[in-house]
Amino acid sequence: NIEPTLNNKKQALFPKDCIILENNNGTAPGAIFSKDNKYIILLPGPPKEMIPMFNESVKPYLMKLTNTTLISKTLRLIGIGESSLEEKILDIIENQTNPTIAPYAKDGEVTLRITAKANDEKEAKILIEDMKNKIQERVGEYIYGYDDTSLEEVVAKLLVEKNLTIAISESCTGGMVSSNLINYPGISSVFMEGCVTYSNEAKMNRLEVKKETLDRYGAVSEETAIEMAKGIAKNFNTDIGLSTTGLAGPGGGTDEKPVGLVYVGIYIKGKMIVKKFNFTGSRQNIRLRTTKNLLNELRLELIK
Repeated sequence: NIEPTLNNKKQALFPKDCIILENNNGTAPGAIFSKDNKYIILLPGPPKEMIPMFNESVKPYLMKLTNTTLISKTLRLIGIGESSLEEKILDIIENQTNPTIAPYAKDGEVTLRITAKANDEKEAKILIEDMKNKIQERVGEYIYGYDDTSLEEVVAKLLVEKNLTIAISESCTGGMVSSNLINYPGISSVFMEGCVTYSNEAKMNRLEVKKETLDRYGAVSEETAIEMAKGIAKNFNTDIGLSTTGLAGPGGGTDEKPVGLVYVGIYIKGKMIVKKFNFTGSRQNIRLRTTKNLLNELRLELIK
């Protein structure tokens, strides 16, 4: 029973001859105008409205206007930079015709989008599969998923399928690792606990990290990462314990321990793995890259 405002009413005004596109995620409809084999398509600006409208209404409309089809598949990689990836597949990129390959770097990972043009979807998928196999032969160890699959989804699914319980102790990431994993529906069957043990006191009281360890090696150290991962697994009786500790900045770094120095720990059924990273970038970027790299190290352990 709210009276529409003038700008709401304006959203309902379109020329008589256009095709109006329904907006299932907002109030602004879209529209398609056509005249003399020329087309204008209007879409709302917010991605959460624009993308579904394109997929639901615009794409089927455009498909009717062409005898060919374009199909894309995205390969998602982590643990390799864009430059290193390009070097490994440079000859494939330089000789590309159809399908085409487009590399993108984003948020600590790299994607390769393969796009094929063909007479029908089946033919395009065959072209894509051939190209995907060529790339996989070169860099398959870095590929963790395809299309919209996220790294946390892959890891969480493995944990659930293998029925491995997990607890996580985080310092520099401040809960980001836990937050990523709980995006996956059903993770509650294996996810037992997530702790943000930011202070030394919390590390000692919550995780049983020894005071001598902190005094001798410091909070940002391989030794502390080990005790954090073991402590969280022991205290919550889980198969796996994860830990993060590092300097996210922008201040607090030294020559010995610069900003971006991070240690991550994985305790998995008695086996202990520690990885050291030196990241650059903003505080948020360092936390994000720490999260992704820890999840990837866990993924690599789970698929062995």
